[in-house]
Amino acid sequence: MSYATYHGDRTPFYLTTADIAEVVNLAIRLQRPLLVEGEAGCGKTLLAWSIAHELGLSAPVVIPVKSTSQAMDLLYRFDALRRLQDAQRHDEEALTRARHVYPYVDLQPLGRAILQGGPCVILIDEVDKADIDFPNDLLDVLGEFTFEVESLPAEESELCLAAKGFGRSVRIPHGRPRPVVVVTSNREKQLPEPFLRRCLYIELKFPRDPATLAQIIGKNLEKDCLALSEELIRGSVAAFLGVRARAEEQPMQKLPATSELVDWVKVLHWQGQEPEAIAASALRPPYWRILFKTMQDLAAYESATEER
Repeated sequence: MSYATYHGDRTPFYLTTADIAEVVNLAIRLQRPLLVEGEAGCGKTLLAWSIAHELGLSAPVVIPVKSTSQAMDLLYRFDALRRLQDAQRHDEEALTRARHVYPYVDLQPLGRAILQGGPCVILIDEVDKADIDFPNDLLDVLGEFTFEVESLPAEESELCLAAKGFGRSVRIPHGRPRPVVVVTSNREKQLPEPFLRRCLYIELKFPRDPATLAQIIGKNLEKDCLALSEELIRGSVAAFLGVRARAEEQPMQKLPATSELVDWVKVLHWQGQEPEAIAASALRPPYWRILFKTMQDLAAYESATEER
C-alpha cells in the first residue's frame, strides 16, 4: 500500500500551506521522519492529526516525551519489580514464571507500531524535552524500523515469540509500509546533527494573512459558536494582529498564536461582543488579557499599551 497525497487543507480542523504539504509528501516518499518546529500554539501537534485524517488513517500513535524519557521507554518495558515479587511469592505458578524474563517484557507504543507496521502516523511529541542522547538513540530505530529487546535473553526469544508475538529482534513486517513519523520540538535545546540529518524539516510560522486566520477560526469553531458572524471574525482577526504586532516589540516568553486567537474569538462570541466594540478598543480589545500566558508577558504588554 502507498500513502495518498497530503494537501493540508482537507480536514475540518486544520489548515496549512501548500509548501508545508509538499514537504510532508516528500518525507513520506523518502521514508524520513518529519521534524516540526515553531512557536507554541501554531499547530505542530495538530499537523500529525491532520496528516492521519487526510490519509484516511486511524488516530496517530502519540508518544509524549518527558525529561526522563529514554529511547528504550518508547520501544519496550521490562518489569523487573514484578519479576522480583513473583520470585518471592509462595506460589508455584509465580515461581515458575519468574524463572524466565519474557513474561515481564512488553512492547511500548513505538515498539508496537514497528511490530504491526504501517500505514499509520507516529507522533513523537516535544523531543527536545529529553536528554541530548535521546534523539541519537532513536536514529537506527527510525531509520530501519527495527530494534533489539536487549533485556530479553537470546535463549528466550522463541518462547517470547510464541507467547507474545515478538522475539528479541523486532522489525517491521516484510511488505508493510513504514509509518509516517512526525517529531515535534519547541527548541528548548539544540538537537544533535546526526538526528537532524535524518529528518526533513518544517518550521510552522504564525500566519499573518487575515483571510488564512479567518479560515483557521472557522475550522475550529465549536457547535455553540456556529452562529458567529463573519464581521466578528474579521474584526477579531484585525484586532488580534494589532495586539500581536505590539507584543512582538516586547520581550515576551509566549506570543499569542493561533491557539490563543481561536479561544479568544470563542470568548468574544459567548460574551456577546460586537465588532464595533472590538475595533474601538484598539490595542486593548475586550478580554485581551486571556491572550497572554505569563505574569511577565501580561505586565509587559500592559505597560506598553498604557495611555500616557
